[in-house]
Amino acid sequence: MVMIAQYLSALFLLNKGGSKLELLLDPKLHISIFATAFIIASGFIINSFYDLERDTVNRPDRVIFNRLVSQTTCLNFYFFFNTVGVVMSFYVGKSVMLFNFLFSIALWFYSHKLKKKAFLGELSAALLNIAPFFVVVIYYQIFTFDIFLYLSFIGLMIIIREIIKDVLSEKGDAIFGYETLPIKIGMKGTKQTIGLFMLMTIIPFAVLYKVHGVSLVMGYFFLGELVILISLFLLKNASRTEDFERLNTIYKFLTILGVFSIPLV
Repeated sequence: MVMIAQYLSALFLLNKGGSKLELLLDPKLHISIFATAFIIASGFIINSFYDLERDTVNRPDRVIFNRLVSQTTCLNFYFFFNTVGVVMSFYVGKSVMLFNFLFSIALWFYSHKLKKKAFLGELSAALLNIAPFFVVVIYYQIFTFDIFLYLSFIGLMIIIREIIKDVLSEKGDAIFGYETLPIKIGMKGTKQTIGLFMLMTIIPFAVLYKVHGVSLVMGYFFLGELVILISLFLLKNASRTEDFERLNTIYKFLTILGVFSIPLV
């Protein structure tokens, strides 16, 4: 999904008036996107490595370390993917290589330290989710106010989903010393925080509406805001695991839909 988002961004957000065929024939674009994919893959591996005990409690059916693949093999792939990603980035340019190098360090630091901290973990997760977008921004050296508002809208939805995921994993988090929002401020405070972020999505939506009015560009944002308002009602009555699973699915859907709405932005 990240790779699709990068390609769509390059084609429709950062290529205003340019030839799409010429862009697709640019080898450096493909190399930069695949380099980021290797970095992200390494990030998933190291995140799963540090979360092994926690995931064994929260989702034992999805743990592969020591069951299908040894930890040593996974760590070898972590270093291999990181190396391939950084080396590929060097061919694109020094700025892209530096970004991906720092991105790989940030993914490790998030998995090792930040993920265990209340709010800081959710915020850093959201920033790391949208960070790959900036690889193509750096490559094309274009960044507009509309893009900023779009990323703000998507970023808020990712923060919401990250907090919801922490609610779903509260049991394992409490056992292994994670200081997530549900553990630090309780369920009532966490629901109020989620509701606040839901309401905050109105800000980029309202600014985009003021700029573009009723237009095709606003189609996704109108739909997204409607679904967010419905989810606010669902959040108010949420108490069971199934309720938060439903909210998690809603925000996963909205994020994926946001990727495919990029041509409209």
